[in-house]
Amino acid sequence: MNTVKRFVKNTGAAFLSQVAAPSCSFILVLFIARFLGVSGLGNFSIVLSLFFIFQTVSSLGFTHLITREVARDRSKAGKYLVNGSFIGFLFSALMAGVMCLTGYLLNYSKDTTLAIYILSFCLIPGALSLICESICRAFEKLEYVSIAFIIGDLFKVTIGLFILFRGYGLVELVTVILGSHLLTFFLSLYFVLRLTGAPVYKIDFSFCNWIIKAIPVFAFIFIFSTLYWNVDVIMLSKMKGPIEVGFYSAAYKLMNACKMIPMAYLTAFQPVIFRLFKTSSEKFKMACTKSIKFLFFTTLPIVVGTTILAHRFIQLFFRNAFLASANALSILIWTLVPFSIVLVFAYALIASNNQKIDLRVNIVGMLCNVGLNLLLIPKLGFLGASIATLASICVFLTLQYTFISKNLFKVDFIEATGKPLISATLMGIIILLFSRHINLLLLILISALVYVLLLVVLGTFSESDIHIFRGLWKKESGLGLSQSQSSSGYKPSSQ
Repeated sequence: MNTVKRFVKNTGAAFLSQVAAPSCSFILVLFIARFLGVSGLGNFSIVLSLFFIFQTVSSLGFTHLITREVARDRSKAGKYLVNGSFIGFLFSALMAGVMCLTGYLLNYSKDTTLAIYILSFCLIPGALSLICESICRAFEKLEYVSIAFIIGDLFKVTIGLFILFRGYGLVELVTVILGSHLLTFFLSLYFVLRLTGAPVYKIDFSFCNWIIKAIPVFAFIFIFSTLYWNVDVIMLSKMKGPIEVGFYSAAYKLMNACKMIPMAYLTAFQPVIFRLFKTSSEKFKMACTKSIKFLFFTTLPIVVGTTILAHRFIQLFFRNAFLASANALSILIWTLVPFSIVLVFAYALIASNNQKIDLRVNIVGMLCNVGLNLLLIPKLGFLGASIATLASICVFLTLQYTFISKNLFKVDFIEATGKPLISATLMGIIILLFSRHINLLLLILISALVYVLLLVVLGTFSESDIHIFRGLWKKESGLGLSQSQSSSGYKPSSQ
């Protein structure tokens, strides 16, 4: 299978997983909102935000490190599986204890605190699942990742809905989430063993020592990135209470659902550029710049359409009780565009062994987000948190590109964004004209069709774009990417 076809297959597999995860979570959130109310949704979001922070800490940044190293030399997969799992188990168990202590010190309600205790046990299977997922990514077998996570998500939403319909609450719901994490881990382990065969079940302490020395930069990237995306909920909960968190979370969940397209693409993109940086700098640059162009014209119509139709989306999914969330959604949805480009730049930095630069940018972005939240939440509540998120990710993107443009590659943003901006503007005018007269689903379909036609008429796609597309059906790879399997011995990349 040529690289373009393999990339598209992996993007499709990742897309299914990315669709399943937010879809299942979104369905669960809808029913939590209806059965437990605004306050119940707020408490659920508080528990999950705290869990995501500690999950990131317990993962130690394994995802990027293992994917990068195994993608370069697959013969090390078994060694990373055994030794990485050993380290991951010990550290995630430690973090579970710290999460319980944090839940106790934050002094939430009794049920919320108990839910934090229960969810802390998810850290262990969650960390081990991430190690398995990283190896599957390195082998570019994302269908295995998708199957494991989709089954886990379906289990969570099916049993979770049963729990809600039977009248149970937050504590029982997080117990179901614990069960879904265990199921996902065992399935992930089964698939990764199919790829690697039975590894040598022996702990190599010298190798563990190298991993421990290599992961701090990756771990801190994950930690500060997760703090960036979750600290606003914790701050909002302490400054304004669970009702404000509930309104904010409704908008945030819709924004997260829209992330599935860029996330699916970039999940497949990650191992490709890790390998390309080693084999061809020109193809590495082209893959990055083409990806930015593709993600921009894909996410822009989503952003424009959601901004105009925010009230209708909130009313459709959350009903009138959550209409206050519409203004937050109109702001938060705009993070989708810089978010997609930020991820491309982050993977480019890691592929080129510049992860320390990415760490510094993450730290500045997180501090900027915290500072803006401290300034804006007391005055504007959840709208202030929304503005802080958007403003800080723009700062994040600016800092990344300042380094990348000087040291790796330049992006012609005018060429990449001009025609999509014209197309999206005209599409937005059509939505405004007919938003009150046409069924929402029909309006979305018409708007999407108009946008695509305008892109084609304006000549948005270059000859190289068309060449890559044709490569899906031809034997040659549109990017000319090679499936290099060369081994460089035990010479881990410098940090």
